[in-house]
Amino acid sequence: MQYVIGEIILVVIGILIALSINNWNEASKNEALGTNYLIRISKDLENDLLEFDDAHKLAQQRKHRVSFLQEAINKPELVLDSTSYFIQSIITAGYTFNPTISNHSFEELKSSGRLALIEDEKLRVSIAKYYDFAFNHTQWDFLSKDTQLKYNEYLRGILNQEQLNWVLSNYYDPELPFEISKRELDDIYQRFKSKKDFHYILQQTYSDKHEAIQYMLSAMKSAEDLKQEILDELSTNSKNE
Repeated sequence: MQYVIGEIILVVIGILIALSINNWNEASKNEALGTNYLIRISKDLENDLLEFDDAHKLAQQRKHRVSFLQEAINKPELVLDSTSYFIQSIITAGYTFNPTISNHSFEELKSSGRLALIEDEKLRVSIAKYYDFAFNHTQWDFLSKDTQLKYNEYLRGILNQEQLNWVLSNYYDPELPFEISKRELDDIYQRFKSKKDFHYILQQTYSDKHEAIQYMLSAMKSAEDLKQEILDELSTNSKNE
């Protein structure tokens, strides 16, 4: 009888050891998976920062162009001093660039029901808040696109097709001089000066670029802060291994 009891005890102990090993293996596997997701999200944030930086610089450049056009309405000498910049700005000041958020890793993590793999609750909340913040802003992208559509509509008639083609062909070379006669430039300026609806959309476009700059600065800080949180967590986990 004692022998049978001893056998049962050994079997139970064996099962418990096997379960313990299995649980340890599963925990180790989940920890590695969670680390992998954190590394991937960190890389996504690097891409976001590049997008935000590009969008910020472009918004600043276009805000400056809008400001230049607004000032030129009552200062024709600016057009004479910066003819190429004036011609280009009529077209490009209204352009909109909305950054693309790299949320593939987070969406995969969320849709798979594996958010708990990020063991640190504070970090988990920070990640969720960041992507909620980014997603909520993209819902308003249509406002910027609507402003650009109106801008493109109201600028019609200021430049002829040849001038439009020059701007589009030399968009990435703002220093390239635009050769134009004084009479032709005067005609463009008079059309520009008399187009009140275009003046109106300049005000709206200026506000749009200003808001874009503020958002990009806020987004960059959020991305940088979250990236640092993730790096700190990865460093802590590495030390604890």
